Amino acid sequence: MKLNYRDKIIAAILIAITILLIGYFALIKPKYKDIQTHQKNLKEVQKTQDEIKAQIAEIPDLKNAILKLYEDTSVITAKFVPIADVQNQIYIDKYMQKFADDCKVKLLSVELKEAKLTPIEYYYNTVSDNFGDMRKAADVDGSLAKQYAEQTAESKAVSQRAKESIMQTQYGISIHGTQKCVWAYLEALKNFDKTLTVDSVTMGDGSFGKNEAEALNVSLPDSKEADEETTVDAGENKKISNATDVRIVVTLYSVYEMAKPNVEDVSSN
Repeated sequence: MKLNYRDKIIAAILIAITILLIGYFALIKPKYKDIQTHQKNLKEVQKTQDEIKAQIAEIPDLKNAILKLYEDTSVITAKFVPIADVQNQIYIDKYMQKFADDCKVKLLSVELKEAKLTPIEYYYNTVSDNFGDMRKAADVDGSLAKQYAEQTAESKAVSQRAKESIMQTQYGISIHGTQKCVWAYLEALKNFDKTLTVDSVTMGDGSFGKNEAEALNVSLPDSKEADEETTVDAGENKKISNATDVRIVVTLYSVYEMAKPNVEDVSSN
């Protein structure tokens, strides 16, 4: 079958169109899809880059916040006896002996007990709602309930707070001295710059010889004013002193010191 000129032109056009379509579907369309995919990935990468830049911009503030937290924590932990020292008999003896020397009492002994981890107790006012029914009956607009909630919010919050644990070490301290000196020693314990509680104070003679001296009609220097012990003869080989033995039980508290955060490596990276 012979094609005339017109048919040849039409056939050529059809062939050209076919080649163009094949090229579009085989080459151009896949490439266009790849371009769209790359553009989408580029937007995601740019978004991630912007987020990272924003985080980097926050690093100085975050660094300062971390260092501030470390400094505040260090101030608090400085009030506690270091864990490395709390079980060191020599460390505690040094302080107790200094207090004894300053207050002019005799330090007889310091007994150390084993440290233990104990929950911290919170002290707060326990609220008993004895008039709840009456308040509800009168509370037509809810104002009384709101007022009561505000008044008890602090106690409620503290009562629901989780109890943290702390290391406690108990010491039994035995001293001998006049009332003035014993009182001074207790004051020294009170002013100790580490966290300490006085659990008990037991005196051999709470009157520091006064009651016994009066009963035997013997003159004895007032223990409240005496810096040194005085012993008087009460007859029949009996001696009366204006000093007495005192047993003091104290508890020292310890926590681990927080390691200083290395924020320089973070900011440099």
